[in-house]
Amino acid sequence: MVNNKFVSAVVVAWVVVACAMPTTAPVKTPAPKATYLTCNFSEEQMTSNEITIKESTQPTISGHLVGVSNIWERELPDDQGAIASGGRFAIAPRMSASLSIQDIASEQTRAEKVFAGSVLSLGADRYCVVNVEEGNSTPGMITLRKIMAVNK
Repeated sequence: MVNNKFVSAVVVAWVVVACAMPTTAPVKTPAPKATYLTCNFSEEQMTSNEITIKESTQPTISGHLVGVSNIWERELPDDQGAIASGGRFAIAPRMSASLSIQDIASEQTRAEKVFAGSVLSLGADRYCVVNVEEGNSTPGMITLRKIMAVNK
């Protein structure tokens, strides 16, 4: 027969040792800094078809639900994108929109802020935001144009 006092002492000793062991906090890696891709209208080949998405709607584009909301002027990177000094962005007031994007197949969602000239990736397809228009008494809208894949 096992001595209950002995078993209790072993369990208590094990708990004390386990609680006293130093733990290491997980290493926190900083989130990647936002990089704004911009369309190069003179070099990018785009389709002539434009897709207009009105605020508060959610059409399906390239297998993704794309919702548009909160169209207003925000301070975002200017047309020059990353400037030479340390890769930082120059900031300027820009008309922009918040997008809520859901991949229909995986049901993963993400949020993005876009402005005229930014590039939006939906699966394997890329789109250039060619216009962001604030609504007055009606919903605002954004206009996209698909960037054609370059065959190399």
